Amino acid sequence: MPYLDKHVKQHSVHYIDSDYKICFFIAISYRIRGEIDKKVDHHSVITFAKQLFAYFYKIKGKYYLFEYLYNNAAKKDQSLNKYLQDYQGFNISTEMTKFTDTFNLVVNIYTYHEGLEGKTGQYRLFNSYGELNNESMTLDLLLISDGTEQHAMYLSNVEKLTGVLICPYCHDYVTILSNTNKRANEYFSTHVEKCKQSTHEPSILLHDVPMPICPALLNHPTVEYLMAYGIMNQFKAQRGFITNDFETLSDQVMKNITDQTTLLSQLSKLSIASTEVFPNQDKSYELNKRCYTLFDEQANDYQDQLENYGLPSNSSLVHLWLAQTFESAEQIYQCMKYDDENIPFDKCVKVLGWNSSRFDIALLWDALDCELWTMGVPIGDLNNTKSITVTNKKSHMKLQFIDAENLFGPMTLKACVKDQGDKTEHKDVFPYEIINSKNWNEVLMKTEPFEYEDFKSQLKGGCSIIKDEYDQYLIDFKRFTNRLEYLKYYNINYTEIMVKPLMNLIDTFEQFNIDVLPYISIASCAYATKHYSTYFPSKFNLESDKQTYYSDFDINADYSNPNPNAKPFILTAGYWKNKSYHYKQQDYKAGRETEKSVTADDYDYYKKLFEASVCSICSAKFTYYNPPSLDRQDNELPHTKENCLPVCVSCNIAHANRDPKIASLHIKMRQYAIKHNLPMTFSDERIYKLLRECITGGLAAEFHRENVASKTHINELTYDEQSNKVISQDNENEVTHVFALDGNSLYPSSYSSVKNENIPYTDHRMYMAGRSRFYSEKPYVIKNCIDQRKEIFVAKVKSYFPKSEYNNLLPLPPNLQKH
Repeated sequence: MPYLDKHVKQHSVHYIDSDYKICFFIAISYRIRGEIDKKVDHHSVITFAKQLFAYFYKIKGKYYLFEYLYNNAAKKDQSLNKYLQDYQGFNISTEMTKFTDTFNLVVNIYTYHEGLEGKTGQYRLFNSYGELNNESMTLDLLLISDGTEQHAMYLSNVEKLTGVLICPYCHDYVTILSNTNKRANEYFSTHVEKCKQSTHEPSILLHDVPMPICPALLNHPTVEYLMAYGIMNQFKAQRGFITNDFETLSDQVMKNITDQTTLLSQLSKLSIASTEVFPNQDKSYELNKRCYTLFDEQANDYQDQLENYGLPSNSSLVHLWLAQTFESAEQIYQCMKYDDENIPFDKCVKVLGWNSSRFDIALLWDALDCELWTMGVPIGDLNNTKSITVTNKKSHMKLQFIDAENLFGPMTLKACVKDQGDKTEHKDVFPYEIINSKNWNEVLMKTEPFEYEDFKSQLKGGCSIIKDEYDQYLIDFKRFTNRLEYLKYYNINYTEIMVKPLMNLIDTFEQFNIDVLPYISIASCAYATKHYSTYFPSKFNLESDKQTYYSDFDINADYSNPNPNAKPFILTAGYWKNKSYHYKQQDYKAGRETEKSVTADDYDYYKKLFEASVCSICSAKFTYYNPPSLDRQDNELPHTKENCLPVCVSCNIAHANRDPKIASLHIKMRQYAIKHNLPMTFSDERIYKLLRECITGGLAAEFHRENVASKTHINELTYDEQSNKVISQDNENEVTHVFALDGNSLYPSSYSSVKNENIPYTDHRMYMAGRSRFYSEKPYVIKNCIDQRKEIFVAKVKSYFPKSEYNNLLPLPPNLQKH
């Protein structure tokens, strides 16, 4: 085809006609040989591809490689021909993991979109496999198909194929490859040159002072408001949402390239279904189910429906579904919001699919940005979009698409319904692969049920269902007039069975005043719950060391904890000069007048003011641990003497432009966190970097997953000086019994651990600091901190150990082993 021939002539796409179905191995052969030989000929590629084939499938003979390096001595071996002739091709679904692990690859597979022919985006990344590491090799493939078999072509220049330039250093700067806009290409080249010289250290945004961590409260405007106004008894979790699912068919999009090769059959939309959950005040709910198929696009009133929503005449069924979903979302929002209009409630409804981050989002992508709504910045990447928000331009209603699987953990929907849902519900069956873009109209209008043979799957290498499931399918099909009606039922049922598990999850967390739906994964929800439990321990039945609760956080209580030994703050000329400069810059950037802003000449006035005053918000004295700042009373005016009052830096941050009661909540929570030594954020970049470099892998340091008494040997690390490697090996000692449970030693978190008899040196527990107090490299300050033995400290010690002592160092904790 002309558009592909161009890339072949430019040597950005490579393929060789072969008598055997080893295109994947020909592609990797191209990739490896391209780094070995300056000029790659077809004969050497095929020869090396056979070697890789034999190595991957462990076929003994002259072609077998113990290392997958090029073996120039290997000659054609007739004994391999039998394996090649019987070989039915590479199975992506079952063999890709082994393929990437065997050759240490990251495989990127691209596909072609006929609807965008001649435009940027006609070639798109379909999926990526493998984990990127320092030694991995990237293999880019263009996947094509004749409908029954798939073929792979090696891509040596993805940028030319896709028409998109991505900076190879920062991977953030992107531009469209253009023959007319030379300036854009020049800008890209300039950026790459600068980026090549950059250290690429990530920017770190820290608070000016340590602030409390409680995302379930401080990052949730509704809960924050309820807590600030003392009306948490009105809290209710979001119980309205929408579940959705796509069904697809195989769409043939390419003509023949050679006698043996055609382009991939692309998945396209067959139907989309959704179940809308409308909550009632008594925690019951009503369901509204909807399903659109390709038959609806052929309906006589389809154009009328598009006109009713102001959609263009060429809009797809997904556009129509989105328009109606926005309409339903508005009604769900009205059901969920509080009667009191002053209580903030995000005008956003969640749309959940199962495994949608890897599949459904790709089918929705083209419809998420149009004249009526706009798409926000997605969270995640194209291969795993964790969340994406679409906003209606007229109503400002938001739909947030998230993956329901992330809220339960990796499992199938069938397993989730069985464990978390209604036991009477079940996931039905449907023969996906028998329907394609040519026969869907004819196949779905038939009135007889599908045959058992129709459920055969190439991906699964056999029948996708068992006989009992097929018998149940025959019973279910009797309720429908044709296969199309059963498809709609199947598609809707897939979305409906998601509702009960989600409701059970919402109920589980609601009893702790945790709202699940604002989170995009169970990990983020658990993180928020962990921090929330430290402020309200009685809700979680948490006990302290003395087996009594410490009191829950109370917005009306006084948690101020002044330090009588703290040194009073004394303003210096240099400090004030810097502060006044930044105040003026703030006013300038905000468009406020700067003529009357405070200046360095006001030093004497503010030196006396800070010495004689206390914080105008919390009444705390100013110390070096609690420095002062200026808070503008009228936020429309600049930093002037008349408009500013002295406040703590932390109070100024908490106050900002917030409601006074919400500002008071932030201040009280910070005081509560300091009093009870709860985790707080970093404010010093030096401390952040010091601790960050000490973080090591968690699961990688765990050696025994299963221990069998008198059979499992104890594992130990030893250093081999000759090979300069650390070797993990079993010693002669065997595991006999478990004498204690250890859930702490390899998993330190932001909290101190529970008591454990295996930690004898620090009162049988690991202690973790709540916040950072100071950073110092002065010897006398360090010595004083060690001698007082009052606070936890982190010390970075430079030392040298000869290799002969390495074995004595291996029993040390992982973060010490690292250095």
